[in-house]
Amino acid sequence: MVSQMKKILFFGTPDIAVPSLEALAELKDVEIMAVCVFPDRKVGRKQVLTPCPVKVSAEKRGLPIEEIGSKDDLKTIVNKYDYDLGIVIAFGMIFPSEVLESGKFVNVHFSLLPKYRGASPVQSAILNGDETSGITFQQMVTELDAGDILLREEYPIEGKNTSSIFEAFAEFTAELFPDFLEQDLQGEPQKKDEATFCTKFTKADGEIFPEKETAQGIYQKFLAFDLFPGIYIETVRGNVKLTEVALEPSEHSYELPCNKNTILYIDEAQVPGKTPLPVQEILRGCLDLFK
Repeated sequence: MVSQMKKILFFGTPDIAVPSLEALAELKDVEIMAVCVFPDRKVGRKQVLTPCPVKVSAEKRGLPIEEIGSKDDLKTIVNKYDYDLGIVIAFGMIFPSEVLESGKFVNVHFSLLPKYRGASPVQSAILNGDETSGITFQQMVTELDAGDILLREEYPIEGKNTSSIFEAFAEFTAELFPDFLEQDLQGEPQKKDEATFCTKFTKADGEIFPEKETAQGIYQKFLAFDLFPGIYIETVRGNVKLTEVALEPSEHSYELPCNKNTILYIDEAQVPGKTPLPVQEILRGCLDLFK
């Protein structure tokens, strides 16, 4: 239980921020002054205005909501409230220095900082075959993900894909907030010489090259890119997406030879313009698909 009342501004957008908002809303010694979100955005072919998951959760709980469409909006809202902490989880805006100079803003980053600063820490950890990652509460500064470490907790990720890690980290973050709010904001400076960096991935990053990559390396791509962009291989029928692969064979898998005499087992694939199908069904119509 938080020892004294904390007044909080909460900044977040996607599903992964919702468990933390809900956990904070349940704490008796926390007052959420406002839930700060982006304005509703047009989604889908019909371009329907749709609120983000954090806004939906805030509305269900009757929490005050502030919409932020620009950095000027952000400055206005921050100056509007008397708050103790600004909690930021997956909020896609760079905060200006005049906002951060208060020292009140805390960002939750899905890696063990200073490792994997940047936009894709979970995917990068999977690609590198890390057995452990974790969550870092850091004090926000103008340099990206370079603030003092306020809380850091490890979490096992071996064999997991990005979507399952996001889900686990979202819940884990929510569980950490009661203990986090008990402490002061005296953090530990990051060791700059240990910092590593990651950027956003593009569709092109999903292409695999079996003659150059091992089966294990490709499988790590499959785990890392399950949400985006997936993995695909260039074939006689265009770029075929590999929707189910493994390092062990199944009764109906296709053996794809890879670098260093390793084998990736393909169970399901998707030919351009078609739905995903068992690989043997696809091969009946194109025996030399992967050759």
